[in-house]
Amino acid sequence: MTPFVLRSELAVSAPVEEVWTFFQTAQNLVTMTPPEQRVRIGRGGDTPLHPGLEVRISVSPVPGIRTGWLTRIEEVHPPAGPQGMGWFRDIQLSGPFSEWNHRHEFRPIDGGCLVVDELTYRLPMGRLGARVAGRWVRRSIESLFAYRAERMADLFGRPTGGTP
Repeated sequence: MTPFVLRSELAVSAPVEEVWTFFQTAQNLVTMTPPEQRVRIGRGGDTPLHPGLEVRISVSPVPGIRTGWLTRIEEVHPPAGPQGMGWFRDIQLSGPFSEWNHRHEFRPIDGGCLVVDELTYRLPMGRLGARVAGRWVRRSIESLFAYRAERMADLFGRPTGGTP
């Protein structure tokens, strides 16, 4: 079955280095996740990102249900060079998805930084899982990205020249 793909872009007024620094520990996910999901960051959450870092996370997507995740940072490319772009990629080792591959990219733009998230995921149970929960999961992830966009705008501001 074809994986689901979501892409999100947000321009903020802070420089790439400042936004990159904020994303260097998983503990900051707490401020970027809706409070009703009651995210908890466990082992590895306060360690700076590096390839091979495993982070334990638990979240409550609906009241009364808590699910655990184990993610691993696969690649880390800090902002460098003439373009100053940086990115990192995490995957789920265990958790609610049969596949989770999330690339976080940080690009310099006039007046700030463009933050790009590209997520590829598959639900468990193939087509049945997609039929039963596909729309709900997609809306939930889109809602999470929208919440993160608002929080990032609060933390880093919006560029005065508008979004790209």
